Amino acid sequence: MATNIIEQLTREFSGDMIGKIGQALGEGAPMVQKALPAALSALVGAVAAKGASTSGASQILDLVGSSGFGAHTISGMSASLAGGDATKNLMERGNSLVGSLLGDKAGGITDWLASLSGMGKSSSLSLLGLLAPLVMGMIGKRVKEDNLNAAGLMGLLSGQAPFLQNAAPAGLAGLLGLSGFSSLGSGAAAVTQSALFTGPFSKIFWILAGIAVTLILYYLPQRCTMKEVKTAAVPVQTPALKVDPMLGAFGDITLPNGVTLNIPEFGIERKLLAFIQDAGRPVDKTTWFTFDRLQFETGSAVLKPSSLEQLNNIAAILMAFPQVAIKLGGYTDNVGDPQANLKLSRDRANNTMQELVKLGIEPSRLEAEGYGDQHPVADNATAEGRQQNRRIDVRVTKK
Repeated sequence: MATNIIEQLTREFSGDMIGKIGQALGEGAPMVQKALPAALSALVGAVAAKGASTSGASQILDLVGSSGFGAHTISGMSASLAGGDATKNLMERGNSLVGSLLGDKAGGITDWLASLSGMGKSSSLSLLGLLAPLVMGMIGKRVKEDNLNAAGLMGLLSGQAPFLQNAAPAGLAGLLGLSGFSSLGSGAAAVTQSALFTGPFSKIFWILAGIAVTLILYYLPQRCTMKEVKTAAVPVQTPALKVDPMLGAFGDITLPNGVTLNIPEFGIERKLLAFIQDAGRPVDKTTWFTFDRLQFETGSAVLKPSSLEQLNNIAAILMAFPQVAIKLGGYTDNVGDPQANLKLSRDRANNTMQELVKLGIEPSRLEAEGYGDQHPVADNATAEGRQQNRRIDVRVTKK
C-alpha cells in the first residue's frame, strides 16, 4: 500500500502545535487549521513534482542528506515553534526551502493559499516556510527507514498522485506547472520500465515474453478465421481547463443549496465565499472585495454583456446565503471633473445593484454608493493604476 505523506504529516498537528503556529504568524488557530491542508498539499505537491525525474529525485536526496532532515526534524517541531531564536531559525530554514521547492511559483502559490484561507499573503508565505522543514523531515524519515535511492524516492513521490488528487484544492496542479497530479507517475514508470528490460528481472521478462509470443502465434490464425466485427472508435474529448492569467484556473465549487459555480481561484467569488463562511471574520466597514470581470462601456454606466457571468455568480452566492446583505461601492480615477466622476461612480454602482435585483435578489439586501475618485487602490499617475481605480467593490454588511 502506498504511503500517504499528507496524511502522516497531518497527524503531527495537535491543537497545541496549531496554536503555536498561529502565535508565530499572528493569526488565529481556526484560520491556521483551515489553511493547513492546502499548505501541506502545496508543499508535498512541489516535492513530488520536483522528484518526478531521476535528477530531481537525486537533488532531493542530496538536500535531505546534507541538511539532515529526518525523524528528529518532526519530533523537534514543537520545540522549534516555542518562539525566539528557535522559531526564527526554523522560519529562515523554511523560507530557503520554499525558494528551492517552488522557485518562481512561490508567489502564485502564496496568493492561492491566501485566497483559500483568508490569511494575508505575508502570513501565507510564512506558513509555507514553517511547514517546509516538516515536509522534508517526513521525506528524510521515509528515505532512511525504507533505504530509498533515487528510483525508490521517485516511486514514493509518484505514489502521492491519488492522495494529492483527493486532498488538494482546485487549481494547485496548474500552479505547480502540472497538467494534473496523475502525470507524477510518468517518470517513475519510465524508470520501472528501464529496470524491467535491463535489470536483474530482465531474464524472467524475456522468458515470459517468449511464452506470450508463442501463444499469440498459436491463436492468431484461429482468430483470423472468425467473422471480423468492426467497431467505430468513439473519440473521448477531455474539456480544456479554463485558466485566466491573473485569476488562475477555474474550478467547480458547490454552494450549500446545491448550486455549482465554475469560478477562478483568485476571483471575487471565492474571496466573498471565504469571508461569508468564516465565523471568525466579523462584518466591518473596511473589508471590501473588488469585481474582477465587471466591465462598463467607456465613460458610461452601461454594463457590457460580458459582465453577466460574474453577476450571475454573485447572485447565486447571495441566494445560497439568504441572511447575507451587501453594499456596492463605485469608484473612478482622478481624471476629469470630480463631480462628473462622482455621478458616474454612483450610476455604475446603482446599475450593478439593479442587475442583481433583476437576477432575483431582494432590494432590501442591497445598498449602493458612489465615491468618485476617493479611496484609490493604485497610483493615478499611471494608466495601469487608473484602470485599477475604476472599479466596483463589494462589502458584506450582514451575514
